[in-house]
Amino acid sequence: MTAQETAPEPPEPPRGAPGMASSDDPAEVSGFVAAQAARHGVIGNRAALLVIAAGDLAAQLRDPGADVRVWRQQEGLFCRFHAPSGWRGAPHPTPGIEIISAGQVTTLRLPL
Repeated sequence: MTAQETAPEPPEPPRGAPGMASSDDPAEVSGFVAAQAARHGVIGNRAALLVIAAGDLAAQLRDPGADVRVWRQQEGLFCRFHAPSGWRGAPHPTPGIEIISAGQVTTLRLPL
């Protein structure tokens, strides 16, 4: 199920959640997200959904230095973008991915 919600506060990553500063190359963000998904045991088509959505979102960043964090909680695998300079457009819906946006933060959630 794909859903887009506007939440007052997207979920916060736990302390120590792996992260990176994004770059001008969305493929670097996709690679990071793919590695983190595999680290959490999410592989194949399920991981590909999150990797594609993250790469698409990375391509829309106005600030290539945005912070990207990935973590797993019981209800899903999360990928959070904090973009102080904002976005070039709204995130594109991706089947199977929930998008939670509020201001400078957009979080992708792959239900597990």
